[in-house]
Amino acid sequence: MDGCINLLKPAGMTSHDAVAAFRRILRMKKIGHTGTLDPMACGVMCICAGKATRAAEYLESDKKTYRCEMRLGITSDTGDIWGNVSPGDADRAAAVTVPEVLAALESLKGPQLQYPPMYSAVKVNGRKLYEYARKGETAEVKPRQVVIHDIRPVRVLEEPAAVVFDVDCSKGTYIRTICTELGEKLGCGAAMSFLLRTSSGRFDIRDAVTFEEILAAVELAEGRPAQEILETRIDAPLTADLSRFILPVDRMLGDFGAIRLNAGGARRYVNGNELRLDAVRITEENTLAENARFADRFRVYGPEAEFLGTAHVNREKNLVTADKVFYR
Repeated sequence: MDGCINLLKPAGMTSHDAVAAFRRILRMKKIGHTGTLDPMACGVMCICAGKATRAAEYLESDKKTYRCEMRLGITSDTGDIWGNVSPGDADRAAAVTVPEVLAALESLKGPQLQYPPMYSAVKVNGRKLYEYARKGETAEVKPRQVVIHDIRPVRVLEEPAAVVFDVDCSKGTYIRTICTELGEKLGCGAAMSFLLRTSSGRFDIRDAVTFEEILAAVELAEGRPAQEILETRIDAPLTADLSRFILPVDRMLGDFGAIRLNAGGARRYVNGNELRLDAVRITEENTLAENARFADRFRVYGPEAEFLGTAHVNREKNLVTADKVFYR
């Protein structure tokens, strides 16, 4: 049960609600996720269970992909149609052309500073921005560096005043803010009307599973309805076999290199001792960019190919240092 679930989060569920539900379903306290997804958005969300919660920082990918629909000719205090919507310039929206939309999309590519929307979970002075917004208060918001790697039109003005696009972006990018910026560039206002996260790092929507699939497996094994399962005590036993939904941690760290240890090296590693690099066997090299955050990380395996954890590799000092030991 230690591993990751590639969840297809439904619209209308908060990230916190998803974690709370899995604590009941899996009967585990140690449940977390690797990045929030707006309540009204749906799509890929990585749930970490058990010891896999320690790998959350590794799995918070810097690259995410979304499919978004935005409506032209309106504005919103939240940047989407679920906030307080106000009329934009309807006449201008009706006059927007396809080339204008394509040019506006193209102009957003690359690194940029982005201001988080006031209705977001970004904290200022210990309070979330949406807490300020709900009380009609203001807070000084600093822009964040984000990168729009690519933005591609899917359907442009095929429906009156609607644009659908795909975007590849860095972690922390707000798609609602992109819609607001596009509305300003087009001179008519715009708000997000649909958002689907199709990938987050190695987690892809093609492999994602739904709550219904997992709950159905528990219902079948325990002979109880879903609602009763979601109200189960966390310390109750779990009889359902959910292993087919659980992805091993090391499988999701495929960009890391891999090291194989003998029995003695494995004992030293799990006890936190440093190892000489020339005394271990590197079976795979790290494939991340040289300046990437985890470019020096390697998965560590024991003599029976059992996954033990991760380590830093310092080639200059000829050392292997334990980073996160998952199994002892």
